Amino acid sequence: MPLTHSLEILPQGKLTLDILENLGSAIIIVDLNKRILYVNQRTLSLTGFSKEELIGQKFVSSLFALLDEERCPIEILLNSSSPCEFDALLKRKDQSEFYAHIIVSLINLDSGEKLLIINFFDITEKKELEKKLFQASVTDYLTGLYNRRFMSEALQKEKELSDRYNIPFSLILFDLDYFKYINDLYGHDQGDKVLIAIGELLKKKIRASDLSSRWGGEEFLILLRNTTLEQAKIVAEKLRKEICSLKLSPIEKIFGKFWRSKL
Repeated sequence: MPLTHSLEILPQGKLTLDILENLGSAIIIVDLNKRILYVNQRTLSLTGFSKEELIGQKFVSSLFALLDEERCPIEILLNSSSPCEFDALLKRKDQSEFYAHIIVSLINLDSGEKLLIINFFDITEKKELEKKLFQASVTDYLTGLYNRRFMSEALQKEKELSDRYNIPFSLILFDLDYFKYINDLYGHDQGDKVLIAIGELLKKKIRASDLSSRWGGEEFLILLRNTTLEQAKIVAEKLRKEICSLKLSPIEKIFGKFWRSKL
């Protein structure tokens, strides 16, 4: 059987080919040895490959592993009437990445031969939107730190891990003394700038494995994983000094007069 345009072996082959060529989703048809028999135009535009680079090749080496052996093993497809469906992060020819929704189905030909049809389309925008919505649901809108809801759930999980595996963790809870004076003297916009500055400082100064959150109005809570109380005291003192050294014009005097002596 010739590899190029092998869809002609299907019923109404030419009509089927014309339909697949004009679909909005990408189509790849392979045999059970994962050798590419057909790709439509949408596949070429989405991946950046030419038809000559794909037809006759094994797509696991020339394209990307669309057949996920964990989520979509061929053996399951051969013994099931249902397609398998999943999302995956795929790479184009130029190594740029995109998210795809993938549907893999089995085709039984009249000749008894079996082929696999892989239908996929770009869902990068959808995934990015989902990511933004998730971030919005777990972060504080002003500081960009985690919000109280997310941190409460994280604390519960950390407590369960600590109880199960006897791994220590520590918490640092602090607020900004005399913060009301900043709002009263300089306005809430300036007060927001202070909170933002604290948030940026925490993002830079704590480890990637730790979590920081805005716990309340001017309260902040930090979760230090695998950290003893003595280690946490050292971190807390370093953060106190960093916060006291912040200078945000025009409120430098407020920092000096109140925060340096109270934090």
